[in-house]
Amino acid sequence: MKPLSKMEVRVLLKLKAGKTITELANELDLSIYRTSILIASLERKGLVKTEKRGRCKIASLNETKPAELFRKLASKFGHMPLDEILSGKNLTLLAVLKRVPLSAHELRIKGNLSRSTFYHVVNKLSNYGILGKKDEKYFLVERYSLFHEFAEEFYELQNSIKAREFSEDSALVWSGVGEFILETGAYRGKDIGNFHLTGLERFSDFGVGLIGIGQYHYYYSEKTEGLSLEDVVVHALLIDFSPRTILYSIVLLLAHREEINQKKLIELGRKYDVSVSGLLEYLRGKEVKKYPYPPMKEVKEILKMYFGEEK
Repeated sequence: MKPLSKMEVRVLLKLKAGKTITELANELDLSIYRTSILIASLERKGLVKTEKRGRCKIASLNETKPAELFRKLASKFGHMPLDEILSGKNLTLLAVLKRVPLSAHELRIKGNLSRSTFYHVVNKLSNYGILGKKDEKYFLVERYSLFHEFAEEFYELQNSIKAREFSEDSALVWSGVGEFILETGAYRGKDIGNFHLTGLERFSDFGVGLIGIGQYHYYYSEKTEGLSLEDVVVHALLIDFSPRTILYSIVLLLAHREEINQKKLIELGRKYDVSVSGLLEYLRGKEVKKYPYPPMKEVKEILKMYFGEEK
């Protein structure tokens, strides 16, 4: 799931009005073949639409939300090098950067960015005045909030397109950069390419079989070959942070407490903005006495029911 290239952004900037492929090629000093490839790529990404008029193919900006936001960006910030700012990993960081300051670690987790790439992009965006830093945390400068809106909507659109290719009735439950969780009424197996069954429907793999409700959740990522217990539990809580999900998540963690990577659990919680602190309390043998957390007595009863003894 690739972000925009510099040349794709340059094409978008030329499409304030509909133009033929030949006109675009001449304005960009590109071959018609190369221009056609760029238009086809942008059309797949939902930013451009094309139509035939006689013998000519006319390209124009689409009516999708990110395309509309791009129009606003081009109008308001046309004096800036948008092809540099909105391409590659810059777009990735813009999608997760917010006005609320976040640490480098949090931003790298949310954007799936390596340390070197992150600081390279930070330097670029800082030079344009888009990104600020305070107390070792980074934030989006308020006047550039439109950049974040566009980047976030761009990735959500790409995820929606990918999800629909997997299942026509799919709906996004969570959308990130190059990864997402979808809900569908169609069971497609456990691991299908880059799609992995997750949430409560996957608990049976770890010893807790639950009655389903006819809806299935799949996690997509090009970088993940399979899901760990920590992934499945945090995904379940992200999908439905309810008393039932919390109860069975605690039971599952207690049953596998010797294998649980608590550091990974905490990092996943940060990535998905899911609270895992309550679950960690149960792993330490303590009960959280507030809603929606369950009494320890109920946890032990369910644990015994599935695993035959108190873990």
